[in-house]
Amino acid sequence: MDLTFEEIALGFEDDSPLECECDHGDEEAYAPCGRRAKWRVSIDCMCGENHPRTVELLCTKCLRTARKDLGNEAVTARPL
Repeated sequence: MDLTFEEIALGFEDDSPLECECDHGDEEAYAPCGRRAKWRVSIDCMCGENHPRTVELLCTKCLRTARKDLGNEAVTARPL
């Protein structure tokens, strides 16, 4: 089954901005930040269990918070 890039685009619309995926909810419910995402962020697991990296789309404010909480070594950011 050969798919074109447009079919693989994960439903992103060209004219709609991507939203920050940072969770601002409580333990019961996920509540996304909702600001415009500007960064594709890879976060390394720091627990020592060798979990895979997670990838999130974040706004600048949430990226700054992630770097503060997790350390600069664990967070790699690339602009969208």
